Amino acid sequence: MVIGTKYINNAIFYTLFKKHYCPNCNKRLRLVKKSKIVNSNSPEAKNYDFNLGDGFMEGNVRFVWKEFQCPMCQKEFTIEDIRRAERSKQ
Repeated sequence: MVIGTKYINNAIFYTLFKKHYCPNCNKRLRLVKKSKIVNSNSPEAKNYDFNLGDGFMEGNVRFVWKEFQCPMCQKEFTIEDIRRAERSKQ
């Protein structure tokens, strides 16, 4: 049972106001929503932030974030992957 949902808003301006292209086939990327349920007591929990500002979520928490996906080759890229690829082109 999921006790809560935490949205990870990573680089909103970077994802919304600039066009990004696939490093493999050069097609324009689209944003897709990704999610994962993580238990706060699992070893994987060290990679996620369960803080709510004034509290802490315990148990199964759904984390939701955005990633890029290429409509042509169907590969998925994190925002950091695309940033690195664009920096290396410059």
